[in-house]
Amino acid sequence: MAFAQPIAFSLFALFIPIVLLYLLKQRRRHVQVSTLLFWDKILRDEHSVTSLTKLRKLLSLLLQLLIVSFIVLALARPTFSKDLLGARRLVILLDVSASMMTQETGGTRFELVRARAAEEIRSMSQGDSAMLTVVGPDVDIVVPFSDSRRSLLDALEKIHVTHGSAKWSGAFELVRKLAPDPRETHVYVISDGAFDPVAFEPPDRTQFAFVRIGEAMDNAGITAFQVRPLPGTPRDFEIFFEVTNACQQNRRIPFEVRVDDQLVDAAELTLPPNSSEVRSIRQVSSEGGRVELVLDSKDAFALDNRAFGVLPAVERIRVLLVTENNLFLESALGTDDGIALETMSPALYPGTPNPPPDVTVFDRWAPQTTPDGPAVFIASWPADYGLETVGELTDAIVTDWESGHAVTAHTNLKNLTIPKGMKVVPKEGFLPIVRSFGDPLVLVNPTAPAQSLAIAFDTTETDLPLRVAYPILIANAIRYLAEVTTDAEWQSPEIGSILTANAVEAYQQRQGHHASEPIARIVPPSGAEESKVFSERSLTPVMSAGVYSGETAGHEQFPLFAANVNSRRETHIAPASTLPVTSTKPIPEIARGLRLGVDPWLALATLALGVVCAEWWLFHRRIVE
Repeated sequence: MAFAQPIAFSLFALFIPIVLLYLLKQRRRHVQVSTLLFWDKILRDEHSVTSLTKLRKLLSLLLQLLIVSFIVLALARPTFSKDLLGARRLVILLDVSASMMTQETGGTRFELVRARAAEEIRSMSQGDSAMLTVVGPDVDIVVPFSDSRRSLLDALEKIHVTHGSAKWSGAFELVRKLAPDPRETHVYVISDGAFDPVAFEPPDRTQFAFVRIGEAMDNAGITAFQVRPLPGTPRDFEIFFEVTNACQQNRRIPFEVRVDDQLVDAAELTLPPNSSEVRSIRQVSSEGGRVELVLDSKDAFALDNRAFGVLPAVERIRVLLVTENNLFLESALGTDDGIALETMSPALYPGTPNPPPDVTVFDRWAPQTTPDGPAVFIASWPADYGLETVGELTDAIVTDWESGHAVTAHTNLKNLTIPKGMKVVPKEGFLPIVRSFGDPLVLVNPTAPAQSLAIAFDTTETDLPLRVAYPILIANAIRYLAEVTTDAEWQSPEIGSILTANAVEAYQQRQGHHASEPIARIVPPSGAEESKVFSERSLTPVMSAGVYSGETAGHEQFPLFAANVNSRRETHIAPASTLPVTSTKPIPEIARGLRLGVDPWLALATLALGVVCAEWWLFHRRIVE
C-alpha cells in the first residue's frame, strides 16, 4: 500500500487534545444542605451505574479517535497494489449494428446495451482500466484503455447506433492483438449475439462474458433490394427485392411501391415460417427520382420494413441518322425514349447540326473521312477507317458473340442468317464482338478520334430487324458510344462505406440539370439538422438507411443515392443463447466476485461519516438518560 499525501498523517496529533478533554475532571462545588437523607439514596443509585457510564464514555472516546483516523487516512489518499486488488484490464465491446434498433420492453436494445456498459464502467476498481469499443460496419476504439470512469461514461453517452451489420471478426481480432499486460483481461461482449459464428482462439490470461441483450424474436423484413434499368430504354426499370419471414408462424405481408411519394403498385405476400420470397416489379419513370418499397409489417424491428432507391434522371442522347430510307432503323431509334433523333439524307451531309450530335449513325453510306465524333457504320465506312474488305460472305450465320460486352448485352443472336456480307480484316485496336466461324461481323473501335462501331452487313437484308434483339442492340450501341452507363450508375453504396467527393459528384451527374449546380451540403436521411458542408476534400460516411440528398447554395435539394440494410442476419433478431464463437479450446468465462467499485479515500470518508452518526446517537442517549 502507498499513500499519495503522506503529510496528512500529521493530523494524528489531534488525538492529544481529544484524549486530554476526556482526562480533565470537573471541579466539585461545596454546598451546605440541611440533611444527607436524600443525597445518600442518590449517591447509591449513581454508584450502581458508574461502571456503565465509564464504559460509554470510553466507547465515545474510541469512536472519536476512529473518526479522526478515517479522515486522516482518507486525506492521505491510499493506493493499493494491483496484485493485492486483482486489478483487471477491461475490454467492453458494444454492438451498434442495425438489430440494436429492435424495440424491447425497456427501450431499444441499444439503450439497454449502453445501460449495461455503464454498469460495468461504474464497477471498476482501483487499478482497473477499460477500453470502450463499438462494433458496427467498422470496429472503432472510442476510448483507449483508461481508468477514468467519467471519461468512459461521457464517451458512452455520445455513441450512436448504425444501420449496418457488425464485423465481429474484426472485434475479436482486435482482442487477439492486444499488447501483453500483467493484469487479467476481461472482455465483455454486450450484444444480442445475432451474428454469424466467428472462429477465435482466446489469448492467455483473457476471460470473456457474453452479456445477452434482448428478448424479441419475431420479425419480417426486406433482405435484398435493387433498382436496375431494363435494356432499351432508360425510363423502364425493374425493382428486385427479397422479403424474409423470420417468425415462427405464417405471415401475410402487404407491401407498397412508391415513386416520388406516389403509389404505383401494391400487393401482398404470404410467407411460411423462416422463409423468403423474391419478387421483381417493372415500373416506368420519365423523370427519375426516389423509389421506396414499404412493408406493412408490425414488428419490433421496423428498420428493415423500408428500402430505398434513386432513379437517375433520364438524359436524351442526340443522335443523327444519315440514311436514304431505313424504316426499321428509324423506328428502333425513334421509339427509344432516351434518344432525341434527327434524320438526314446523305446528300445533305456534312450539314451537321450545331451543336454536333452525341452519336452519328451512317446507314449504307459513309463520308470520305472518318468523323471526329462517335459513329456507327452499317455496311459502309470511310476509306481511312481501318477496315480492309477482302471479299464477300454469303449465307453466313452468327456462331458466337461477346455476351458480356455492353453492345451485345441482353441480346440473343443465335442462328442469325446473313445472306450477304463483307469479309473484312481489321487493323490493330478493333475488337470483334459478333463472329461467323471466326469472321468478324460486328466490330468496336475504342481508339481515336472517337469510339465507333462497324456492322459488316446490310441489316435490311437479314431477319435481324424482326428480332427482339434488334432494338436492344441499337440502344446498347448508342449508349456505349455516347458513354452513357446504365447498370453502374444505378448501384447504391453499402452502409459503412465512406464516399469521396468525386464519388458524390459522380452520383450528382446522374441528376441531369442538377449536375451543373455545385453541392453546398449533404443531407442524410435523418434530415437537414444533420447535414454536412460539402467541399472538394469532403468524405461522406454512409451510416444510415435512406436517401441522401444534395443541397445547393440556393437551398434546392435533389436525391443523390440511397443506402439500405439488406441483411438476412440483421433481420433475424432472435438473440443468441450463447456467444457465437467457435474455438478449439474452451472460452474462459469471467467469474463474478465482490470488488471495490470506489476509490479507497471515498470509502474511508464514508466510514468516517458512519462513525460520526454512531457517536451522535451515543451522545444523544447519554444526554437523555
